[in-house]
Amino acid sequence: MLRLSLRLLMALFIISCTSTNHKDRSKQVQFEIDVIYGHSHGMAMTFDVIQPAKPNGAGVILTNSGGWKSPNDTYKLLDSGHYRLASNEELYALEMWPILNPKLLVDNGYTVFEVRHGSGTKFDMPELVQHVRRAIRFIKHHAKDYGVDSNRIGLWGGSASGHLSLLIGSSPEIGLKGAKADWEKANSSVTAIATFASPTDLSLFVKDNPEMKKYFRVLHLTEEQYTEFSPISYVSSEDPPTLIMHGNTDDIIPIKHGEMIFDALQEAGVASEYIEFDNTSHIPTLAQSKRGVDEALKWFDKYLSD
Repeated sequence: MLRLSLRLLMALFIISCTSTNHKDRSKQVQFEIDVIYGHSHGMAMTFDVIQPAKPNGAGVILTNSGGWKSPNDTYKLLDSGHYRLASNEELYALEMWPILNPKLLVDNGYTVFEVRHGSGTKFDMPELVQHVRRAIRFIKHHAKDYGVDSNRIGLWGGSASGHLSLLIGSSPEIGLKGAKADWEKANSSVTAIATFASPTDLSLFVKDNPEMKKYFRVLHLTEEQYTEFSPISYVSSEDPPTLIMHGNTDDIIPIKHGEMIFDALQEAGVASEYIEFDNTSHIPTLAQSKRGVDEALKWFDKYLSD
């Protein structure tokens, strides 16, 4: 009888521990990895969903693109069999870009969609832009599935991903090739945009940096295409509120790219803000990165609030 009671107590203890662990896990950040939003040349195009412990009903789409290449594990780390978001210090040590670390946004209730496109080593600019246009439409269509209001979605990016954010965010009416479903035919409009150190005029970018065409095949474009894929070409009064951040010692993407598009946004009457980062190159320090994420969070808090 005593042995039976001990077994019963042990069983209740195990159940209690299991229940507690399950309860604790439900309060943690949740990852849904490799959601398929389409296919290109027989390959699945995917994004990750990072859901906060306490969602605020808003979402931020972060296009994972460095030099128009889209790696898999940039902001998440596999730790003891489970994913977690990296710290700024960990990203910096890995030579990643902590200025786009989504951890603070997730900690403040934002559901983050980390979108991957076909990398520019295999795909051309027209193709990878279509990938991101499709991803945004897919995410908006399925927003409710992730507890997100489709009218409270922002775009966030820097450098190449900032270029894609500005380009697609300012031209949501451009359709998808071969669109059939209603969601594919819908536009890709978002509610707010925040970017850092992004090229806004591709023709000017390659004229000032001719060697860039050697490194990035996606920049092998015609003059018409340079215009077609430059965010500066689409600025209008219909654009969503846009935050532009740029470092004043950036010798890869000069600060004039940020200045030009901000001037265009202001002239068009778009709610916009420009923040110049003093003594900041294309690779921000940890302190500069923290400031950039803080500013993006404030911008999204202002324009994506319920």
